[in-house]
Amino acid sequence: MIAKQAAVEEMELIAQLRSCGLVRTVADREHRRFDDSHSVLLETLASILNAADAPPIDLHLEDALADLGGPRFFLVQHVLCDLIPLLNVDQDVLLAFISRLLDAGGNDLAAGAPSTAFGEWTKKRPDRAAKVYEAARAGNNQALRQLFTVLVMNADIEESLIFAQNHEREAKLSALSALGAMELGERYDEVLDILVLGASSNDEDIALRALEAGYRAAAKRKTFAPIGFEKELERVLQTRSPNATHLAVSLLWYHRDGLTENAIDLCFDAATHVDPENAGTISHLDHAGYDLVGAGHIEKVICLLGELFDRSEGRITLEAFQSTYHALQSSGSEVLGRAVAYWLLNGNTHTHQCVASAVCRAGNDDPPFSIPASSLPLNSLDQLFLCRKALGWFFIDPMAAVSIPLAVLRDGSADIKSDVLELIYHPLLMSYGGKLKDYLERYAESTPDLAELLERKTAFQDAMEGIERLVELHPSEMQRETAHVQWHEQMERGMEQGRRKSIFEDLVTKQYILYGRSSLIPVHTGEGTTHLTETAMHSFSVSSELPILDIVDPVGLDYMLLHFRLEQREQR
Repeated sequence: MIAKQAAVEEMELIAQLRSCGLVRTVADREHRRFDDSHSVLLETLASILNAADAPPIDLHLEDALADLGGPRFFLVQHVLCDLIPLLNVDQDVLLAFISRLLDAGGNDLAAGAPSTAFGEWTKKRPDRAAKVYEAARAGNNQALRQLFTVLVMNADIEESLIFAQNHEREAKLSALSALGAMELGERYDEVLDILVLGASSNDEDIALRALEAGYRAAAKRKTFAPIGFEKELERVLQTRSPNATHLAVSLLWYHRDGLTENAIDLCFDAATHVDPENAGTISHLDHAGYDLVGAGHIEKVICLLGELFDRSEGRITLEAFQSTYHALQSSGSEVLGRAVAYWLLNGNTHTHQCVASAVCRAGNDDPPFSIPASSLPLNSLDQLFLCRKALGWFFIDPMAAVSIPLAVLRDGSADIKSDVLELIYHPLLMSYGGKLKDYLERYAESTPDLAELLERKTAFQDAMEGIERLVELHPSEMQRETAHVQWHEQMERGMEQGRRKSIFEDLVTKQYILYGRSSLIPVHTGEGTTHLTETAMHSFSVSSELPILDIVDPVGLDYMLLHFRLEQREQR
């Protein structure tokens, strides 16, 4: 009975394959990769397609692919990739089939799976890889497209060396990459000599591919690449081309173990010239920066980011380096403090703006970073300059702004002590009480000068008492209305920008909540019914403090902060 049922199912499959084609047959059955019937389906399909009178695997292929889209295509691709190694069909037909699947997959991370399946297919019989090599030598584009995969999966060092030395450009590029991806064993030195020769090529693509392969092979062995690679790396990186810059970034991220300190410096220097429009390279650099911070290259990463912000004139910001910034934060408040001090001291306005947007937050209960003594400049005027920059750019967040003046007061030059104290008092203490005052009170006992500032603050508050009752200081109704309209317009713009930048805009439905303690969300079931889900709402709050000087003397405060921001460091 079971054999009869299997025969019936096989007949149905044959009929469907002849009428609909392979891809649509698999799609119609909607098999998942781990279904219990998956292996049975594969064996049956392979048996049918390997027969002498089998229907071609590319029957109605274009129409079937046109009907597939998104996740459904990749579900079907999974089944096809498991099937391909089991087939015994003409190589040219299979190559064309594989190429069409790759084109349909586009840039998705799973799009390369058919190439891997084809590589597994070539391993089933010794003559298959040789036929691919023969087709590649004849200039067959589809064979050239699969040459890298076939060489790597067959671990064919000998053929890779032949292609790398004696064949056309496309085959040479694939062979060079394959040599870097293989386990070279005793032939490591021989292969590295060939790769150095390729790295000296005047063809940029060949030189870059050989360099990447050489450093990749060295990194896998946890050893430095031969000195010849460093010479060629310096030559190539001096071109500042986008591809050369991308190579430098890729080496820092993927193959750092193969780089000497000098090679790392060369790659860092090249990375500072990345084009702000090359989002892919910048993303790679962000991931590389994360790893480099963990590997101890903190100072180099800090300098690199500052160079990028300044050189790009603000087109590259810390928003593009969230992973790297997270690594700096995770390394400790002093590491982030070293970065902040360096950027404020050596950067220009673009860098200062990037730092301010990253470290300043409403409602900070404690400083977001701390400044170690080793990060303070030796010159007293530079220390004072650093304090003024911190106040100018971090003023909106008093806990961030006060960190650097306190560090200078603690570890800096005694010659500027009175100037630093005056900066802490005016404009910070003159503007803020609350958390800033509580924070400074912690150090008042050990620092008598801070206690004196707090007493001056208290006296100032006493003198201000009752001033709110002076009618002359009250804004007019017209001024109130104007401020309300401006605030309303600003909030509308901010909400619109927030919606445009949100990754959830296209993923969730909008929900408007009015006054209440819970929300009701309709949930539609598959049976056509609807039920309401109630979600209780809880309160949360963030407190922030408006600076008093912005009310008492807004013009004077704006002028002071603008002066601090634009002040130039004296050249010595």
